[in-house]
Amino acid sequence: MLIKIEKASTPEYWNVWMNAWCVKFRSYAEALAFVNRLEGRINAPHVLPISEDRLVLELS
Repeated sequence: MLIKIEKASTPEYWNVWMNAWCVKFRSYAEALAFVNRLEGRINAPHVLPISEDRLVLELS
């Protein structure tokens, strides 16, 4: 996913682009905090769930 921060056309606002989706923020600090949190969640380890049925089949 492409994530970028840019100055909005309105002077006091900032845009955060996530591919083609845009979110507007009132300050650069708010935009940067959002991006940092989003990237942290994207880069966090994710455990894929496994069903108990599959586990029983693999053990037998």
